[in-house]
Formats: sequence, structure tokens, C-alpha cells
Amino acid sequence: MHSKRRIKRDKKNCVQPEAYGRTVKVRWGYLMLLGILFSLEVAAFSANAQELQPEHMQAIKKVDNQASVNWKLVSQEINEKNEYVYDGDKTDDTMSDRVLPKISDGSWGYVVNGKVQETASVNAANLAGWWHVKNGWVDWSDGILETADGWHKYVSGKQEVTANETVESNPGGWFFLKDGTVDFSYTGLAQNENGIFWMKAGGFDTEMTGVVPDTIGVTKDGSGWLYLHGGIFDANADTIAANEAGWWKIRNGLVDFSYTGLAYNETGWYYLQNGMVDFGYCGAVQNEFGIWYVENGRVDMAYDGRAYGYYFSGGKAQ
Repeated sequence: MHSKRRIKRDKKNCVQPEAYGRTVKVRWGYLMLLGILFSLEVAAFSANAQELQPEHMQAIKKVDNQASVNWKLVSQEINEKNEYVYDGDKTDDTMSDRVLPKISDGSWGYVVNGKVQETASVNAANLAGWWHVKNGWVDWSDGILETADGWHKYVSGKQEVTANETVESNPGGWFFLKDGTVDFSYTGLAQNENGIFWMKAGGFDTEMTGVVPDTIGVTKDGSGWLYLHGGIFDANADTIAANEAGWWKIRNGLVDFSYTGLAYNETGWYYLQNGMVDFGYCGAVQNEFGIWYVENGRVDMAYDGRAYGYYFSGGKAQ
């Protein structure tokens, strides 16, 4: 009796009798085992939870009180009275600024205060994008069209917001687009598949002829200067052109800062150093056609006489 009570007491105290020859803490091992099993259960629950998606469930039920949440698809459209309706035939006069379909004829209407709004020309949205609305209904035409909040590019009635920093046309001319909208504040270079153009206040400027810095990455490192004629970059130009900083040698449409010598444009022959006309230079300069009399940076074809060790006739050394 005494021995059995001692054994029970020792088990309660988590220590086996000395008669077994060892002392092992049983309860701590048991608790550790429970902890491992609990961790595995949590991991399994987390993995299964990731597979539960709303579209695969009709209801989510709580085990404790059996409460559920049911999903229902609700229609939104325009009825025969040109009113906004949802869930079949329910009206809502608070629905505003939304483009919705009229199922009966396939048209899309612009809803304001629960009804199709007769408007002149606006840019209106729904979840699919922005649309050109005219007289209350989506106009499915293409082009750059004027609306109450600006000029936008549309393809099949939908604003093409991907038309960004490019040039496109409508019957009124060529325009600079940014995110599908004409940017009337923009002045500078722009390009499309047809070439490089000078834009002024968002429109193509045909009067622009001159030299401008590269702001769109045409030249290496964007550090070059481009020659424009009639608002268009002329990649074949070989001439001298001016801007507010001076007169420059143009080769293949770009300023050639390495050029030193005589070059020609429609006003005459000039002497350039490092690509720029040197209007302070006076002297004799040679090119493939001869030696020429240069005064103030320009060849003087009218000069006759001796200068710089030569005799000149018609500005050319004899």
C-alpha cells in the first residue's frame, strides 16, 4: 500500500519512482508535443484559407451562430423611359455622372440624377473608361473631338489615354496630345511616326524656322540642336541657320559644332569656327573652290584689290 501511494504521488509530481532508474519530466514533454501539433494545425488552416475566394463561395458561415453573407449580382442599365434602373426595375434619382447601357438597343447613355442627360458634348466615364457623349448618348466616332472640358482623342467613342506626348490631327490641324488630351499649354518639340515637329500652344507651328535644343532625345545624350524648316525637322538640311545665340552650321539637320571653315546659305558664304559664324573675323580663307576675301565673317564677292598677300577679283584670289 505504501509503495503504490508513493508511485502515484511521484507521477503526480511528474517524477517517476527511483526504482525505474531515471527521472524524466513527463508533463513538459507532453506540453511540447501539444505545441507542435497546434502549430501544424494553424499552418494547415492558413493554407486552406488562401484558397477561399469570394467567387467560389455562395455563403460564408460562422460555426457558432450559423450567420451567413450571400452575394448577389445586381444589374445596372437604362430602361425604355431613359431612366437609370438597377436590379431589374428599381429607379434611383441620385445616380449621376455615369455612362450606362440601354440593353434594348445597344446604345450607351449619360445618366445625371437618374435620367439620361441631354448634353452638347462632354467627356464622361464608367468603369470601362472615358467616353465622348453627344446629346446624351455615346458617340462612337474616331478622332480628336472638342468637349466641354477640353479636346480629347477617341477611338470608337472611347478616349485613348495612351496617346501620350505625340502629334495627331483632326480637320482643324495637328495637335500635341498628353494622356489622350490636347495640351494647349505646350510649346516645344514633339514627334510621331511621320517626323518631328514644332508645337506652339498645343498646335503645329508652320512658321517656325530655326535652331532649337533637343528636348525629346533625338541626339546622343539629348545634348544636340535641331534645325526646323516650316515647323518640321529637316534631317537632310546642309546650310547655315540662326537662333538668338548666333548663326550655326547645319549638317544632316543638326548643328555641327566641330565645323570650321567656309559654308553657304541662301544669303551668301560665311566663315565659321566650331560650328558658329564668326562675324568678327577678317582675312583670307581657303576652301575647295579657292581663296576668298572675308570681311566681318562673310565672303565679300564685290572686293577687288590686294589684301593679306593676295590679289582679289570678285572676292577670289587670282
